[in-house]
Amino acid sequence: MNPGLSEKMGKGGDDLEILLDLLGELSDLPVSSVTRFWKPLWRLLGVSMQRGGVVVQAWRIRLDRRHRSSLRQNSLALYGAQGLGRWLGRGFWAVMDQGLFATSNFVLNMLLARWLTLQDYGAFTIAFAVFLFFGTFHTALLSEPMLVLGPGRYSGRLSEYMDVLLYAHLGFAALGCLMLLLASLGFGLSGSRVFALLLLGLALAGPCILFLWLMRQACYVRLEPHLAASGGALYLALMLVGAYALHQREWLSPISALGVMGFSSLAAGLWLAVHLHIGRPPLVSHGLFREALRDHWGYGRWAAATEALSWIPGNVYYLLLPAWGGLEASAVLKALGNLTMPILLTNAALSVLLVPALMRARRDGRFGHLVRLALTLFTAGAALYWVLLGLFQQQLVAWLYGGQYREYEHLLWLLGFSPLIAGAVKALGAALRALERPDRLFWAHLLSTIVTLTLGLGCMAAWGIVGVGVGFVLSDAAKALAIGVYYRRLGKAHFSEES
Repeated sequence: MNPGLSEKMGKGGDDLEILLDLLGELSDLPVSSVTRFWKPLWRLLGVSMQRGGVVVQAWRIRLDRRHRSSLRQNSLALYGAQGLGRWLGRGFWAVMDQGLFATSNFVLNMLLARWLTLQDYGAFTIAFAVFLFFGTFHTALLSEPMLVLGPGRYSGRLSEYMDVLLYAHLGFAALGCLMLLLASLGFGLSGSRVFALLLLGLALAGPCILFLWLMRQACYVRLEPHLAASGGALYLALMLVGAYALHQREWLSPISALGVMGFSSLAAGLWLAVHLHIGRPPLVSHGLFREALRDHWGYGRWAAATEALSWIPGNVYYLLLPAWGGLEASAVLKALGNLTMPILLTNAALSVLLVPALMRARRDGRFGHLVRLALTLFTAGAALYWVLLGLFQQQLVAWLYGGQYREYEHLLWLLGFSPLIAGAVKALGAALRALERPDRLFWAHLLSTIVTLTLGLGCMAAWGIVGVGVGFVLSDAAKALAIGVYYRRLGKAHFSEES
């Protein structure tokens, strides 16, 4: 055999080249000599077939891997699309839920201001301001911590945790009812029958309204905001039907209005509880009860203080204004204030969405740009709303209130300016939350409260409803100034750390 051929076969040369060389040698040999080469030829063919099988197998493996990779990528893309769709759906239902409840309270106040006398609507305004005072503590101590602690620390025992919160709600409701009943008794003994009955009605309706608030937040803990939206739709329908029925029968009054709110809230709250599979809470262990209450108190005590301070500038005038202008003055202030609620509620909802966006912007280096953009949008939108409110004040008051409050419509120029400053407060307040400094918000609210209790009440005593409008502007301006100073300092420190 050719030595070159043997060397190629020994070193594993190219199979086709070896085969051609071998056939060339066989053509030059006699037939008897060919038989000596059948074994090398057979071995060559076997090696070639083996290598071909390996190549085919390698291609099969490669194709299989590509197929599996394609399936995996398609599965991940489908999962990502489904996950994005789920979150978009939940976001839609969350916005729908907030919109339904905001619309419910807005429409109810508009109808009561139109259908009730000024004195009756003023009495309802005072009762609702008192309810909001209790509601701030209920939200800060129960509902708001539940949104954080429920999906986190208590996610493994969520059912037992919800039982604890139901017992805590019952305890809070019992304490609030006792305080309102004692106050009602005091007003009754002093001869103020109207306020005695109002506080009695509030003692009965308040726990039902707070129960609905708690069940709405429980829907978010369970990641089922569509249930909260369904509860909001049920509450809106029942409330509108009940208020209209009472108006048609001439039974509508501040007390019956509270009754409609309480019944509608209880029905909607029970609807949510049933669909959340929350029944009568069994007895829970003392250890879990103490642990949950300790966690809620640790989380919510500063929030409760901040919410209480934020309640004063917005509601204290309704309680004290009747001493200077009677219940009618509170009714006028509330009726005109209703017209500023759409822009206030819109900015409040946008500020909630702004906080997570600012958190992401901190990592991307776009924090300052996004804050300036939000500040511009919030204030520009409020400014446009203020101008439109002032230009069309006569048409709005005549259409919404049926001719009532016409002599006070010019005050919308003053009262409508306050939401413009409040827009700046919402944007900069979201920035402070994103910088994880809610303590600065507490001090800003404290300054606003001090201005309200000094300059604001002084203006109210001197000029009545006009003084209240001035007090709103002064307290909001003080809050905006304080938050702006805090943001400027914290923002400089944040940007210097990034650089």
